[in-house]
Order: sequence, then C-alpha cells, then structure tokens
Amino acid sequence: MVGSARRVSNSDTRVPVAARRSNLPAIIASKIRGQILRGELQPGAQLPGHRELAAIHSVSVGSVREAISMLISAALIETRPGRGTYVAAAGSSDPVTIKIAPPLERHEVEELTEARLIVEVELAALAAERATAEHLEALRRAVERMDAAAADPYDYPEADVDFHLAVAEAAGNRYLLKAMLDVRSLLRQDMELGAEAAIRRFGDLRISVGSHRKLLAAIEARDPEAARAVAREIVARNQQFVVGLYALGVPSRSG
Repeated sequence: MVGSARRVSNSDTRVPVAARRSNLPAIIASKIRGQILRGELQPGAQLPGHRELAAIHSVSVGSVREAISMLISAALIETRPGRGTYVAAAGSSDPVTIKIAPPLERHEVEELTEARLIVEVELAALAAERATAEHLEALRRAVERMDAAAADPYDYPEADVDFHLAVAEAAGNRYLLKAMLDVRSLLRQDMELGAEAAIRRFGDLRISVGSHRKLLAAIEARDPEAARAVAREIVARNQQFVVGLYALGVPSRSG
C-alpha cells in the first residue's frame, strides 16, 4: 500500500436477503457509492479484495466484479495494476447515479449476439490453447454452479456469466477480457432472458449445462476448433431463445 491510502473494511453493508438477485450488483455499487459520497470512503482509500467484498455482502465474486465495473465506469473508483482497487481522487465530489440498466431492446440483443459471436467464439479457441490447470478448475466450478441452479432463472445467469468470464480469463488476453467485463451487465440481461425462455420451453436449463460441459471438455482437450463450434452453438441458441420471448412480447422487466 502506498502513501496515505488506507485499507477500508465494510462492517455494515450486507445486502438484504430479500433484494432481488438480479439487482445485486447495482445494489452493491449503490452502497459503495453512498459510502464514497458521504465521505466514509476517502479518496485514495483501498477497497477490500473481490473475495472479501463478496463475503461482506454475501454474494458471489461475479456480482462484486459487476458492481466494481459500474463504479469504475462512473469514475468513482480506479484499479491500480498489481495493487488493488481504490477510491478515485475525484470520486467523493462526483454525484454519479448508479442505475439498473433498462431491458434490452430486440435490436440490442441482435447486436450483442453479433458481438458475442465475434469475440466469444475466438476466446473459446484461445482458452483451448492457453488454459492453465487453475483456469480449468475455475471453469469446472462454474459449470457445477450452473448445474446446481439449472431450474433457477435468477441464480443460473450469474453462474453462466461467470463461466464465460472464466473462459475470457483462460484466453490470456487482457484486452479481450476487459471487453467482456465492459459488457457484463448487458451479457447478464441477455442470459437472464435466455434462461427464462429455456425454462418456459424445457422446464429447466439442462440443455445449456450440457453445452457448457461440452465447451469445457473441448478446452480441456486442447481442441480450438471444437471449442469454437460449441461456443458458437451456445451463443446462437441463447439468441434463438431470447428472440422467441420478444416475439411473444414477454421482455418487459429490468435486470
């Protein structure tokens, strides 16, 4: 730790159990923002690590990552490579409002799918070439979380997003990983809609779990072409499900 930057511990910031799960990242971001604007977190103060924040708020590391991404976008906090996350110098005087993103429009879903097909398919191939034992273990854990939440349209998308971010990390390209983190909120909305559609159609998300297990197997086998094919299948099927909901006029909720 450098200079006067002090480590901050959050003792009374636990997210209420009744809070809607899909809103958790925005709720966490709002709580931290409030601490900054009230002066409880001073400029230069270091925030706890992602795992510690997840324990404090009783949420997943994925939710913390998304909350931190929101706060970085709002210029309230900043990351310092190799050292952690800190309150930005101008953060305490910048009353930026953290808002929950509105529902995706159909054309936005189509553009997001186009971007995912370009980026995630190649990320999967790179992961097949570069994944370490640690990366593979993270992917296995994410798949098991998906399997455990296969009938839950709220918990499943969070595990799903974490799986795809773990693939991005395994690809070993910091700029492509940042691109994935930048669209994490949109990705979650897209996956929530896909999960809702799949559960309506099949009763649960076992079909999606099976595809992600296939992608994991391709990465473990060091087979880039197979990884590309499975990643393309996963993204295309999610779009098919989501567009089906729009055809029924269902997507009217946020998150």
